[in-house]
Amino acid sequence: MEIIKFYWTIFYINLFTVGGGYVMLPLLQREVVDHYHWLGNKEFANSIAIGQVTPGPFTIMNVFIGYKIFGLGGAFGALVFSYLPSIIIVTIASHYYFKFKHSWIVKASFKGIRPAVIGLLAAVAISLGKTSIADLPAGLIAAGGFALLVFTKMQPTLVILASGVAGAIIY
Repeated sequence: MEIIKFYWTIFYINLFTVGGGYVMLPLLQREVVDHYHWLGNKEFANSIAIGQVTPGPFTIMNVFIGYKIFGLGGAFGALVFSYLPSIIIVTIASHYYFKFKHSWIVKASFKGIRPAVIGLLAAVAISLGKTSIADLPAGLIAAGGFALLVFTKMQPTLVILASGVAGAIIY
């Protein structure tokens, strides 16, 4: 029965996530860590990290969480239920999009969604920061990575690799 709850959780979070994968993180954390206690904060942060070093990071993150909790059945179900909402929504939306794309209601809806997405991303940053930045060296690595991304044109991949090397050296 728990695995059905997990599948449903993955399905509805992916169904209602608008604005990209990072927006799903606070919702997923609330359900997987806080509500059902399937994972701890550190395990959840590790699943995000594992997802970020692979193609399709949020699908891989969901699959990893599913595997960690329920084994292969959880991993396969997480994969299926991660994509199913998108398939349903895109199929329905593509049918009606060209008919209503110039509607003021559609345009206003998209403008209204943007601030909510920014707020959810800020919530993710704060939540993960509390878990991931546990000491001064981790804080310095995070601040350095942030500064490199914001103030230079350095590729994010290089910043991630450099942060990983710094963490390996320090810890």
